[in-house]
Amino acid sequence: MNKTDRLNMRYDLVKFALKYGNKPASREFKTSVKVVRKWVDRYVKEGISGLNDRSRKPHHSPNKCTPSLENKIIKLRKQTKHKFGAKRLIERFSLNCGKSCVQRIIKQHKLTRKKKTKKQKRNELWSIKKLMGVFEKIQIDVKELTDISMYFYHYNRHNLPKYEFTARCVKTGATFVCFAKSNNAINAAAFAIYILTHLKDNGFDLSKIEIQTDNGAEFNACGHKKEGLTPFEVVIKDIFHTKLSFIPPASPTFNSDVETFHRLVEDEFYSIEPATSLETLRCKMMTFLIDFNYLRKNSYKDNKTPYELAKDEITDFSLNAFNLPPVLCEDIQYLYFDRVVDRRSEATKKLNIPDPFDTDPSMAFFADQNGHRPSFQSTAQRQRHGGYYLSGLHRIILQFLHKSFDNIVWKG
Repeated sequence: MNKTDRLNMRYDLVKFALKYGNKPASREFKTSVKVVRKWVDRYVKEGISGLNDRSRKPHHSPNKCTPSLENKIIKLRKQTKHKFGAKRLIERFSLNCGKSCVQRIIKQHKLTRKKKTKKQKRNELWSIKKLMGVFEKIQIDVKELTDISMYFYHYNRHNLPKYEFTARCVKTGATFVCFAKSNNAINAAAFAIYILTHLKDNGFDLSKIEIQTDNGAEFNACGHKKEGLTPFEVVIKDIFHTKLSFIPPASPTFNSDVETFHRLVEDEFYSIEPATSLETLRCKMMTFLIDFNYLRKNSYKDNKTPYELAKDEITDFSLNAFNLPPVLCEDIQYLYFDRVVDRRSEATKKLNIPDPFDTDPSMAFFADQNGHRPSFQSTAQRQRHGGYYLSGLHRIILQFLHKSFDNIVWKG
């Protein structure tokens, strides 16, 4: 009820009481006789103005905050950029007043901290990411594909991969993808070697790169009470000497960049594009990634593409740095065995270190019945080449790409 409504109601009460008496008025307006008498007396003495609300401010306040202390509180609140609350201000600056006093002063002078909107928080986060370098921080995660209804339909019929290994640059949003039939440490290690070798070949200093993952068993041994390091950790720390960090348990928002890509690729690729073979899947994903890394503008990142963001920071940025074809991790496991297992097997003879095939159950799978490590073909024999046969939107994108980026080295 506003001020005018209260005044009109009291005036009606007084008129009714003067005409019929205080008791009938109390029954009619459902209040006490004492209240009726109060408003009638005020009306008789002061007229219509006596029906207004009166100030409840005390006549004498011996403990009232002094003007100098009030100014000090206002000054400290502004200096701390509205971050310190009443309790913190009293404790840090030894203010001689109560918590409610400080809260009242903050509210009176409109120094309360406004709750930030989701858009404001995102803009602040982007301002921090702007300070990073290209590939200074890379988030890696694994996505299970069989929970996507359309993909699951083709997965059962065409023996498609079950998992997607994803790496995304926090600064630019550029993304690399590989597929895998099983989610294990060997595939994670091979994927890490694949992308880090590509970045090294394009002139990036791997010692300045930080890899961030969750605490999955394929990445983190300590998180699952395992002794030693996983093959993924060996590759990152011992082979490439790159920084490795893990997010807190049960905190997927710390990997929000790569999780965002998982949502986008599910909505815009897997739920739309059918794949009848591994080669079809690889070729379609390759085109999707080129579109994503070179052409797709991100409104969150100043409405620029990942390639434009990279060019803004590095003038001679290689056009092929974002061009890495998706492969099957099982097909590139030789990268791990050639670089890690062979080197460590030589060390076992000198330092008496246990062989990985004897200690790691996931690696024992690759040994034959006699316990010997498998032999691998040469790199040239292992390379696969595929064309780009796409449908719908992706064919149009591909035609545009061939016209726009003639100097891209197309890899199969």
